[in-house]
Amino acid sequence: MDQRICIKFCVKNKIKCADAFRMLTVAYGEATLDRSNVYRWYKMFSEGREDVNDEERAGRPSTSTTDENIDEVKKIVLANRRITVREVAEDLNISIGSCHSIFTNDLGMRRVAAKFVPKLLNFDQKQHREFLAKNNTLMPQPPYSPDLAPSTLNRSNVYRWYKMFSEGREDVNDEERAGRPSTSTTDENIDEVKKIVLANRRITETGRREIFLHHDNAPAHTSLLVREFLAKNNTLMMPQPPYSPDLAPCDFFLFPKLKRPMNDATLRLRR
Repeated sequence: MDQRICIKFCVKNKIKCADAFRMLTVAYGEATLDRSNVYRWYKMFSEGREDVNDEERAGRPSTSTTDENIDEVKKIVLANRRITVREVAEDLNISIGSCHSIFTNDLGMRRVAAKFVPKLLNFDQKQHREFLAKNNTLMPQPPYSPDLAPSTLNRSNVYRWYKMFSEGREDVNDEERAGRPSTSTTDENIDEVKKIVLANRRITETGRREIFLHHDNAPAHTSLLVREFLAKNNTLMMPQPPYSPDLAPCDFFLFPKLKRPMNDATLRLRR
């Protein structure tokens, strides 16, 4: 707006357009309008235009896509992933089209299998990453993501599986059920997880019976078969933020815990 006023001033004082563009570049630097826009506005003011504002466009301006409504939609969808666009629109008293535009354009989400999931690293994944980075503790899941950590079986089932493995059982699957999917990658990963569980099944010195497992969220690690096996063996899997290879398990959890006892400690070098 200020630059348009300056262009109009140059037209009134009969300053050439090239000189006006040079003066704008000196005054505004990188924020200067490009040459084509400067010449276009110079031509319009030369032809007698007085208004420096844009002309009104066809259609009614949107009044529902505001920052307040976007924040409210965020809160609603984080609280209930299965809510519909119509229900959100009714709660916020906005049109369905505006609500759908907020989901797709502002939040970058789409509807898949009756559940909103992110297409890219949007606000949901960013909040997940921020939560885990700030709370690098042995927490089973963030408060707004109820589907991240596997559910824990009761004590009797845990002892039942423990006894079967102690007696030499090798198969970790239940009896065959029709339509149950399985992949070689998942089966191989179950065998690796089984070795970890059986090697660490003794009670630790702190008296805890749980085993905390921390690995990335690759499909082979987060598949249904692997999560069922970990849940049956009372193994809690620490959450890993999505698409965050820079947060390696040791950097993300182990090293901060090792640094805590060293806080305010003075280390002396031996010579």
